[in-house]
Amino acid sequence: MSTYAFERRTGAARPGLAASLMTLVALWLHRSRTRPRLWTLSDHELRDLGLERGTADREALRPFWRG
Repeated sequence: MSTYAFERRTGAARPGLAASLMTLVALWLHRSRTRPRLWTLSDHELRDLGLERGTADREALRPFWRG
């Protein structure tokens, strides 16, 4: 049996899946760190970002796994 057939049948070689999973985890980590920081910004800083306080508060409350 060829190596390709073995890897395909067992799913052992799926670099795309591993890369996608790593990207997703990195995104979740980024969100879990940055969303709570919205609460520390002043209204002036939020306006510079184009956000209002209510919008920033709702975003900060969203779970990290929600886009």
